[in-house]
Amino acid sequence: MLYPNSIMNKLMKKRGFTTVVMVSGLVLLVFSLKYIIATTFIVGLGVFDMVKPYEKQAGINSYDKEYLLNEYGSDLDSGFFIFPDDIGNALTATYESSLKTGLFDTDGSIFLTATYTDENFEKEIDRLSHISCTVFDTDVEDSDYHTTEILYDTNTYNYPAYVASDGYDHVYEYALVDSENNRIIYVLLSYPADLINGAGLIGNMDYLKKDKEAYIINYGSALERFSIYSFSFSEGIWSEYSPEDENHPRIGKNR
Repeated sequence: MLYPNSIMNKLMKKRGFTTVVMVSGLVLLVFSLKYIIATTFIVGLGVFDMVKPYEKQAGINSYDKEYLLNEYGSDLDSGFFIFPDDIGNALTATYESSLKTGLFDTDGSIFLTATYTDENFEKEIDRLSHISCTVFDTDVEDSDYHTTEILYDTNTYNYPAYVASDGYDHVYEYALVDSENNRIIYVLLSYPADLINGAGLIGNMDYLKKDKEAYIINYGSALERFSIYSFSFSEGIWSEYSPEDENHPRIGKNR
């Protein structure tokens, strides 16, 4: 026989259990919704990056090194040292760029081609051969620093190349030297493997590496690739060039 107090206790226990189940279910639902919303948001951003059109420029009047540096330098981990400040001393020149900035970085390509007189061609080769970049460990006045010289490569491309970046963070910056025609092709590529797969570089294949498979880089090793614009002062930590570094005193330790 159940007494009133016993019945009440059982009801209270049952209600308490039901409340716990309802609260637990509600918490689970909230976390599930948060996960679904976050996943949908991230996927949406990825799709947006994929379908976002490239900003294309063509014609030598579109070439503006200062604009490229200010607009894309940080994303591309580049000081655009390879590229000339202007093309006023070139006999002929062509320019084309195709770039788009996504949530985390900028993808695309830049091709500047210039032909020179014998004298100006030699001057430009001399400029390219003496390119170097100094990177500082910190912003303090007596920061340690490191200077990296341009890399000269006669094997990787169809022409001898002066290389500023070779895959660092998936960016390539180099100048190809066509001595027979006094011509120099200045190139910057960001994520070229994707561009090749999408036929985005179909008209410039002669200016890419001979081995196109070399552009497939494991994401974990991209920061270990050559670049005059970066240096690791501490294991696993990379410092990168900034235009403000040009005025930084070199009184610290040269690493």
